[in-house]
Amino acid sequence: MSEQQVPQANFLNFLSGLGSQALMQLGEIPNPGSGQRELNLPFAQYSIELLHVLKAKTEGNRDEEEEQYLSTMLADLGTRLAKAQEAAED
Repeated sequence: MSEQQVPQANFLNFLSGLGSQALMQLGEIPNPGSGQRELNLPFAQYSIELLHVLKAKTEGNRDEEEEQYLSTMLADLGTRLAKAQEAAED
């Protein structure tokens, strides 16, 4: 992999990776290893909780863009998790 293909190491890209992990665990995007969509609600919930921990621990240290990105991501993932949990109960 060339240096041009390596993403910049910053907080937004870190959050994006955790968000992608949660989406994969919610079955929203395929697992890159298997190519399959796999639902794993306990780990999806764990990944979302990690994002909440990061939000609490970085309070006062995020810029406006990071704040908006994290807040929007948490709201979206929370909604997706609730829907997936509801569907699993049916």
